[in-house]
Amino acid sequence: MCLATGLALGVLLVAGAGCGDTTGASPAAADTRPDAKPIFDVRSVTLDARTRPDSSLLVRLRDLGVTHLTLVAFGWQKAPDSPTVRADTGDGWYSESHRGIRTLARQADALGMGVILKPHLWVGGYDETQDRSTIGFESDARWREWEANYRRFLLLYARLAAEVDADALVLGTELTRAATERPHFWRGLADSVRAVYDGKLTYAANWHEAYERIQFWDALDYVGVQAYFPLTEAEDPSLAALQEGWRPHRAALAKIHERTGRPILLTEIGYRSAVGAAAAPWEWPERDDEAVPDSALQARCYRAFLSTVGRAPWLAGGVIWKWHPPGEVEGPTAFTPQAKPAEDVLRRWFTGATADSGRTASPAGGSPGTAQ
Repeated sequence: MCLATGLALGVLLVAGAGCGDTTGASPAAADTRPDAKPIFDVRSVTLDARTRPDSSLLVRLRDLGVTHLTLVAFGWQKAPDSPTVRADTGDGWYSESHRGIRTLARQADALGMGVILKPHLWVGGYDETQDRSTIGFESDARWREWEANYRRFLLLYARLAAEVDADALVLGTELTRAATERPHFWRGLADSVRAVYDGKLTYAANWHEAYERIQFWDALDYVGVQAYFPLTEAEDPSLAALQEGWRPHRAALAKIHERTGRPILLTEIGYRSAVGAAAAPWEWPERDDEAVPDSALQARCYRAFLSTVGRAPWLAGGVIWKWHPPGEVEGPTAFTPQAKPAEDVLRRWFTGATADSGRTASPAGGSPGTAQ
């Protein structure tokens, strides 16, 4: 399955209008239900599985309208100023292991779905003091040592991507300093990867200014953006307020597309089902002991995204963060939309189904959600 660019998708916001991005359209005029067809072509979820999931999970995702599984694999770095990158090829966390990636890719292919492989670096401990975006060095020699180690790490996954016939490979994720200060390295890395892997390439740049500063988009197939854009500070915002919050981000993404000539792939987009999700979508709920569940807000945030950006002609697709096997679903304020009202929102827009076409069956024992 090859990734389409999405350049022939329908007009943003106003169904049936002429070609182009209607960036200036009023959010109040945005679609409140999808057309009778799916939105952008690459409709992916990040699958996070500690253990091997039952095959019914992938069937459920296919029926949701998902076209691709995004699988994250990790390299390990002790600190932002340590040049050593260690790859983990063991059988630990299932969806991150080589064995799990191979099996999931085969299962996805049997269901007509593709795979996006997205290596990350895990820096230091499980806290915010060790940030992959700050990886960097004060001497060229140390930079070159890290780059040689990172190249070996990434080429390991480029070969795995070729083996499983992945549709796309992400060259790096949120490595802001390295990506903005060392563009020649990334151009050379793209060349090296293309020698062993013939699929699409992107880099996952952070939403916070970083994606606008990348200088090597022309060496890749997609502009990749980790799309945790803040929408509004309101605690209980309306759909119209959330749509209005998307206006400047939509305009900035359209501008990057125009400048680079590359379609946009939102390499992550997600919202917690918690109060405050629209103000700071990037915050992890497990780091907020006082988070208050709000699944209705999560569903509205997805509706706002899909109705304002979903049919932009420059949008190739989006990767929802994230999905789990039923027995591993996290708490009620977590990012996953599964077994929540947001799952029905995704189904409607991912499949083009009508609002009353079905309800979400809860795999985790919770109440079924209703589309909003």
